[in-house]
Amino acid sequence: MLIKDVFEQFLAEQESKLAPKTYRGYASVIDLFGHQLDGYAWNNLEDGDQAYDKAHKQGKSFIDLYDHTHIESNVREFLDYFVPRKVMAGNEFILKTCPRVIRSLLRWMRNKKLVDLTNDDIKEMCENQLWEDTLRDRGF
Repeated sequence: MLIKDVFEQFLAEQESKLAPKTYRGYASVIDLFGHQLDGYAWNNLEDGDQAYDKAHKQGKSFIDLYDHTHIESNVREFLDYFVPRKVMAGNEFILKTCPRVIRSLLRWMRNKKLVDLTNDDIKEMCENQLWEDTLRDRGF
């Protein structure tokens, strides 16, 4: 299943379950994750530079072209690098909302048989000391 479809289905299901404010947080995190994938996930491909050039000439992004198998391998870069360094948001969003949404996404994917992760795997992927170190280094 394409990443774009995973994100759309996940958000559609969450919208029916969550309060509007909570859903907006989920949608924001998934949107940011899509941007991170489009900007950085190409680096994890063997022919990433060529694939990036070809996709952008066609007006396509990473999530339009690649399947769900690329989500799991990019979670840590999203949470440990992209969010603390590239996202202008408060500590609540960075330290709580982002990992909560990604945990929820990974559990949802597990329920849909798209990933084979245990609760411990998901917890380990979504909690990392690097976040707190980064924020402390920046004076937060």
